[in-house]
Amino acid sequence: MSNTPINSQALCFFDSLFLKKHNAFFANFDQKFIQNYKQNEDIFFAPLKQDFSENIYVFDTLTSTLDMAHTLVEKKCFSPFTSVICAEQTEGRGQLRRKWESMAENLYIAIALPNTYPFNSEAAAPALGAIIAKALDTLGFKIALKWPNDLVQQKEGKYYKVGGILLEERNSTLIAGMGINLFSFPQDTMLREDFFISAGKLDNFDKIANIKHYNQIAYESFKIGKNKSPNKKYCEDIFFNENNKFIAILGFWFALVKEIKICYEFFVKLNDQQAWLSLCKKYLAFLGDNILIKQALTKNNFQEKDCSESISGQIIDIGNKGQLILSSEYGLIEIIGGSIIKE
Repeated sequence: MSNTPINSQALCFFDSLFLKKHNAFFANFDQKFIQNYKQNEDIFFAPLKQDFSENIYVFDTLTSTLDMAHTLVEKKCFSPFTSVICAEQTEGRGQLRRKWESMAENLYIAIALPNTYPFNSEAAAPALGAIIAKALDTLGFKIALKWPNDLVQQKEGKYYKVGGILLEERNSTLIAGMGINLFSFPQDTMLREDFFISAGKLDNFDKIANIKHYNQIAYESFKIGKNKSPNKKYCEDIFFNENNKFIAILGFWFALVKEIKICYEFFVKLNDQQAWLSLCKKYLAFLGDNILIKQALTKNNFQEKDCSESISGQIIDIGNKGQLILSSEYGLIEIIGGSIIKE
């Protein structure tokens, strides 16, 4: 990574193992692209089109995208909205350092967040979840935020967890790690014993039409030379020529990260804290439902036994610091931690 070129244009960086595994994808790329690879033995790069404003790092295998993101922060080449994506994650982690089951052919990314509201506040997790839910909504996928950091999808009246977000701050930089189940998901028997919601995968993503669409986005996202133009038949065939579905996943991330930044910039221009809260509330799962919060932690120390009790009530709002406002038999309670179960 030390040989990363300095360029005002957004670039996509690939590791050499990725190149070896995805020859079909790179077959029609400009020769200058291949030369860039030869000049950097461990990593090569291609310029992204003008609608990308930040770099993207692509790896075949990582311990976790969060680990690599923190490494890039230390090397001072990971600015806000720069992201890392990998095809395989061997040591993914979730909340409280729990193991995240990183099954094959799903989305695993880490992205740097700007040091501005809401990401410099306690509302960072639900605000980011709401932004991602809106971005997915724009792409045609209906998602809700299970407070504070799970992405869920409703099917036949029941919610399934299709993704999760983990925030980590080091070296004064906030990084969000995210996984979304696109082609596979863990069965209940693979989850920890105290899981509160079954896993699922993003509904309809794995349709052939979507695969072809995101393959084409992946290919068309690069500037590949004046004499090159995207070949629709070629783009459609990428999926069938590759050993896995990662090119479509890469195209999906290209589309999603652009929508995430567009959404963020729109709400920043509004300069209205209430607008952020309204966005969170719009995509909040279980709003108005009777729920049980296990291991509830409250802002006002309602409980004598910290994190050991369950509280029943109805979710009625989200507070300006990202806390849940719960209507209970004890009155209004502000929840700052715990796991939600629908009663």
